Amino acid sequence: MSLADSLNPPPPELHDEHDEIVCRCLKVRLSTIATAIDVCGAATIRDLKCSTGAGDGCMACHARLRQMLQSRATADQQALLVH
Repeated sequence: MSLADSLNPPPPELHDEHDEIVCRCLKVRLSTIATAIDVCGAATIRDLKCSTGAGDGCMACHARLRQMLQSRATADQQALLVH
């Protein structure tokens, strides 16, 4: 069971307007991917595929997924420098 399957998504009309679908093939939303990165520790596209299913279709979202992973890695590195 993937992270996306374990979450009970609200009906489409109740989604936050900023919670866009990032992976259109598998309908995986930004919030699900962010949770996989922040909470589950996903660090690669393969990790995201395993935990959410995102990126396992046509691969059009891979650039966006890489950007999200890199942003998190950069934020983690900056946090280490501050401490």
